[in-house]
Amino acid sequence: MADAEVVSLHGRTSYRPDLGQLARNQLAAARAAKGMPSHEFAALLATMLGWPVRAEQVDAWEKSAVPPGDVLVAAELLVRQASPAVADGADALTQIIGDNFADLVGVYASRSEFQAKVPPTELLDSAHDIRAAGLSLNMLCQTYSEARLRDIIEAGTTVTCLFLKPYGRFIAQREQEEGYPEGRLSALTAMNLTIMEERVAGRLSAEAAGRLRIGVYDEPIRFNILLVDSQLCVAQPYLPEVRGVDSPTLLIRKRRSAGGLYATFDQMFASLWERRDAQ
Repeated sequence: MADAEVVSLHGRTSYRPDLGQLARNQLAAARAAKGMPSHEFAALLATMLGWPVRAEQVDAWEKSAVPPGDVLVAAELLVRQASPAVADGADALTQIIGDNFADLVGVYASRSEFQAKVPPTELLDSAHDIRAAGLSLNMLCQTYSEARLRDIIEAGTTVTCLFLKPYGRFIAQREQEEGYPEGRLSALTAMNLTIMEERVAGRLSAEAAGRLRIGVYDEPIRFNILLVDSQLCVAQPYLPEVRGVDSPTLLIRKRRSAGGLYATFDQMFASLWERRDAQ
C-alpha cells in the first residue's frame, strides 16, 4: 500500500476553512459524547450559561446557524466532566469553582439587565409552578402580560404571590430608604394587588381560580424571590437607598445534592407564606 500523501496548505493562499461548520461539528460532537437528545443537551447548556436554551436552538446550531462562543465553551466543559455518569451541568461548574456556590449560575448588575438576557416570557411561559415574594412583584404584574398569566393558569400552572402589605409599617420604611414620598410604593403595590385580584383572578374559570393564591405580609423586606418549578430561583436583595429594579440579580438553579442557595430561598419563601397576614 502506497504511503499517504500529505498536502500542505501553506502555499494555498486561497484556502479558507469553514469555521462555522467546524463550530457546528464541535457542538454536535459534544452532544454525541454526552449521548443526549437535543432537549436534554439544551437543558444542560442552560445550566452552564445561565439563560434558557431550547432544543430547536441546539438543532439549528448543529445544522445551519453558527453557535455562539459561550455555547461552545459550555459544551466543551460538559464534555470534560470528570465522570460520564454526571448528568447535571452544575456538576461541571463544581469542578471549576468548587461546590459551595455550584447552584449560582448567573449574576446580573440589575433586574433590567437580567430581564434583557432572560425575558419573563422565556422564564414563565412553560412553567408549571410559580412562587413569588417581594414588594410589588412588578415582574408578574407589570412586565408579564396579565392575559398570558391567565392563559398559563387556565392551562394548569399554579401561581402563588406574596406582596409586602400596602400602607403597612414595613413598606413605609422601604419608601424612606428609597427616598420616595409617603405612600408611593404602597399605591404601586395596591395597584398590582388589584391587577392580580380583579384582572387575573377575577377573570379565571372556577376550576382555574384555585391555582392562583395571593397573600400579603408585613415584615422587613430583604429579598425579592421568584421560584419556578422548584428548580430555578431569581433573587434580588433590597439594598439601602437602591431601588429594587436597580439591585443585583442572582439566577440560581437547584443542585442535585442537598443544601445550596436554592434551598435557602425556597425555605425563605415557605416561611414567609406561613406567616402571611390572614385574608
